[in-house]
Amino acid sequence: MGNELVSCSFLLLFFTTLGPGVASNGVDVLRLPSMDFDAQNQGRSSAHIGHSSSASSADAIKDPTAKVFALIKDLVVGNRMAISFPYKEPSSVEFYPKQVTQNIPFSSDAVPWLLRFFSFSPDSKQALGMRQTLALCEKEPKQGDIRGCVTSIESLVQFARRILGPDTEVEILRSSLVSKSTPLVQNYTVLDFEEVATGNIVPCHNQPYPYPVYHCHYQLGVDNKVFKVFLRGDNGEMVDSVFFCHMDTSKLTDDHVAFRLLGVKPGESEVCHFFTAYDLATVPFIPK
Repeated sequence: MGNELVSCSFLLLFFTTLGPGVASNGVDVLRLPSMDFDAQNQGRSSAHIGHSSSASSADAIKDPTAKVFALIKDLVVGNRMAISFPYKEPSSVEFYPKQVTQNIPFSSDAVPWLLRFFSFSPDSKQALGMRQTLALCEKEPKQGDIRGCVTSIESLVQFARRILGPDTEVEILRSSLVSKSTPLVQNYTVLDFEEVATGNIVPCHNQPYPYPVYHCHYQLGVDNKVFKVFLRGDNGEMVDSVFFCHMDTSKLTDDHVAFRLLGVKPGESEVCHFFTAYDLATVPFIPK
């Protein structure tokens, strides 16, 4: 019981700043469009809105946070483009120490216990986000998919090595955090860029939960590319961003919001998107 109280107090100290499902700008995170460009799992939860219909795609285009998509040809030094980098508190995206969370149950069966532990009302937004995240994490992967949820650096590296190789030194890529004063959307100028990896890349997406939880996924036989792009906003703020490119888009529906925003069709072009600071990617570390 003593350890439970210490863990709970530690988590709630961070969690009271920003409850899951509520962004600092008042936007409901559960309604943000997905940063997970995953053809196999569109619409899996309201935390990741699918774009399987023209209506949902049209709604997503109006969402300012959809301004993350671009093409490789847009990576030109001096090019200026509107990009969304939402602000989030660092405590909501940075992993807690493993010893803090490892003794807290992580399953849908434990929801009644978790509601008591975190003092959530069963019908609260926090409880809804927690249930949705647990359901996503427990969902069986489709054939050709490797997916799962991680709650610590150790479990992230372990998951990545299932794909990158058991002895691989793993590099974690994340866009830099923006400040509270950063506009949700503004024009950014490309200062420089470099390709970091091609092939086996594992993207992970932050989910609504009382402490940082990431859903990681990989599709066998699908090559992607990831770049580091150095940007300067019109407000003078510098952002080191992760730019993730899906090289095979042939299996996506043609009304996906990315195609509508970029003016391309499935299979005729890659589709890339900037990662916000609350998403990350793991790649094999290559010494320079």
